[in-house]
Amino acid sequence: MKNRRRERRVRLPERMEATITYCDALKPVSGGTIGDISPQGMFMLTDTVLSQNAYVTMRLNAENLIGKPVYIQGLVIRTDARGMAIRFTYANDADLSTLLNH
Repeated sequence: MKNRRRERRVRLPERMEATITYCDALKPVSGGTIGDISPQGMFMLTDTVLSQNAYVTMRLNAENLIGKPVYIQGLVIRTDARGMAIRFTYANDADLSTLLNH
């Protein structure tokens, strides 16, 4: 199967937690670990997955890498047994770029 991704995915040099601070679904989920991340989205490893098209606001706990958290808004576009893929709808470009280039 051909890879149709436009942006390269980055595996962060250390484990990074992401906390979901808001979700429009009725199912509570606290967050998980970032599996990989790109400028367009990320895969979150978590035991509790949300339904497709759920809107979320997240806090990436990036203090160890860039000295501050990164806040992102996104939409769940895919789920599987390991977690969920989230496409970013809003992120501070400078913070995200600093994180990806670390």
